[in-house]
Amino acid sequence: MAKSRWLAAVCLAIVMISAPAGAAVAEPNGQEPDPESIRSASEPPGRPDDPPQGSEPPERPSTIHDLDGAPSTFDRSLARGFQAAPAENRVVGSVLGVGGSGAVLDTTLAAVASLADRTASRSGGQNRYDTAVALSAQSFLTGAANVWLATGENFPDGLAASAVAGAHGGPVLLTPSRALPPSVATELARLAPQNIWITGGVGAVSDGVLESVKSAVPTAAVTRLAGSNRFGTAAALAESFFRSAPSAFVATGIDFPDALGGGPAAASEQAPVLLVTTNTVPPSTEAQLRRLRPAIVYIVGGPAVVSDVVAARIRTMTGGRVERVSGPNRYATAAAVADRFFEATTQSVVLATGLKFADGLSAGAVAGALDSPLLLVDRRDAPPRATVDAARRVSWWLPDSGRAVRYTVISHPDDEFAAWSISGMHDPRLYDVLIVLTTGESTVYCNGRPVSNPWASQQFLPQPQPTGLQYSERCRKHRMDSWNEFIHGAGVGQVGPDERLAGGPIRFGGREIPVPLGRDEVGEVIEAAAFDVGVGPDTAIVSFDMGALTPDEVLWAVQTTRGLTDRFPTQVEGDIIGAGFFNDAPTGYPNLHADHHAVYQMLGSVDLGLPGSQYTTVGHAQSARAFGATVADYCALMCHPNAQSGFRGNMGHFQYSYGWLSGGLWRPGDVDAPAGFSRYQSFAKWF
Repeated sequence: MAKSRWLAAVCLAIVMISAPAGAAVAEPNGQEPDPESIRSASEPPGRPDDPPQGSEPPERPSTIHDLDGAPSTFDRSLARGFQAAPAENRVVGSVLGVGGSGAVLDTTLAAVASLADRTASRSGGQNRYDTAVALSAQSFLTGAANVWLATGENFPDGLAASAVAGAHGGPVLLTPSRALPPSVATELARLAPQNIWITGGVGAVSDGVLESVKSAVPTAAVTRLAGSNRFGTAAALAESFFRSAPSAFVATGIDFPDALGGGPAAASEQAPVLLVTTNTVPPSTEAQLRRLRPAIVYIVGGPAVVSDVVAARIRTMTGGRVERVSGPNRYATAAAVADRFFEATTQSVVLATGLKFADGLSAGAVAGALDSPLLLVDRRDAPPRATVDAARRVSWWLPDSGRAVRYTVISHPDDEFAAWSISGMHDPRLYDVLIVLTTGESTVYCNGRPVSNPWASQQFLPQPQPTGLQYSERCRKHRMDSWNEFIHGAGVGQVGPDERLAGGPIRFGGREIPVPLGRDEVGEVIEAAAFDVGVGPDTAIVSFDMGALTPDEVLWAVQTTRGLTDRFPTQVEGDIIGAGFFNDAPTGYPNLHADHHAVYQMLGSVDLGLPGSQYTTVGHAQSARAFGATVADYCALMCHPNAQSGFRGNMGHFQYSYGWLSGGLWRPGDVDAPAGFSRYQSFAKWF
């Protein structure tokens, strides 16, 4: 499969749904109307398809917004949901666990493989030296022109060597300082390199080891690259292999995890890794930065390990830009590097323990050679959330050539934002088909009264004319006006004029799925067979007008849409995403809306057989949660003049388009409580 690269939104968030049914609407005099009087005045009586009244979000944010301490995410609430391994037609590459099962647990490796649609493999030996040999033998089957040798007794020399080796397509082997292991000598002979680079001074790799290397490969040129200390050795590597560099990576030389994750990214950018302390730039590092004068320096790690003082110093000495890439811990920092520098679909994902350094030194070189990220794990059965999120983000299914159809199934017109963290930015390799199942005309905000909130003049329809009553054509029109305003203004892409079609019964799984039923505005039962289709060069919109949803009705709409592929620019199908937030967990924003549950149930229990996978948006602590992603440019969509600190600003486009549906303000936030739609959105992956 061609592994082209794309720019995606990357890293941690959760979703929220439409304005909660039953939420109060402010009256012009500031008093709230009585919900019962609204219902009795505006709803047809006794409609069995009425959605349940929702609940307000809790007062406090979720208490489990913790990248590492969250409960295991592998108890699935649907009996058939999560598969133990990806279906064969969904495999997009491999995930390589480096080290034995004591370093990368079998359960951890299997979980990442399944969630990321990858086949699992492992490369390990009895000790760190044999693990490096096994990794080299597995990854460099026909030998290597260049090999790097570093001490396995400490980490700094191997950190810088790993990035250089990855860029030049060679392995990093490890040795004790005083004696070359026989297995390493044998592997050196098998690789038959032209050059062997000894990284580090005689205190790290002795002259006796150097002579043993010469004996093992008499035809190779053996060269020592070293400085007076760890910072000088990294600088010596930069001096030898980089006459110029558009960028450089800087990490602490006091600890290993940040530089491990940064190494493959540096290899992909053809950039050196240089080391600093928390508060100083050593002279040897400064000399290389001044010589190279890179346009941008990436600092890997937070200000606690590389201070802002060091960042400012680097900016002064290079005259270029400084960008920090970091997370709240070592796992999240490695994930942040993957999000920043690696785009789907990578050939591989490489996993190494974040608790010890040795395996990661050799793993980083292999990841760099594969143009793949190195992610870190601990010894818990459930991998760190940041690691899973990053592995999933670089693992979207894409065809060998051309574009794939990506379906997004939307419960109500405003729920599309639930999937925004993974579908909001257009990918030229995808053709997005948005399936909106209902027109949302059952909202209690359609109460026949003028819209009245302090921000009405800054927001879209109906400003402030009446919105009609629940289930009315006027309410339906205003809901869809807001829908069209949002999706087109948010860059989804224009489509052609709507074409009205009608669907019939379908067969799936050996049974007939009838045409859904709905009700008109006076409560009469009607067939909901009609739907509108608009097709554009990058997007198609299929709009149904169904009432309360059942899983079979969701299946009918999806399969009916799949029958329209001959109208799209591509007929190759990929992934499907359910954008109707569902959360039955005891924490977070509760949402048990029947329509959302129907989407959740269908995608979680019916394998549609797509080449890609099936996802639904869920709560941050919901039992089916598999991975998460962060909405790009969240503030431009969800900030508001009256939002809480951190989200207060100009009216975001989502707030502008849909503000009238929530009293003028959808509460933004980082996770699924107390926000309506959050920056970090979580997803279940089913098939």
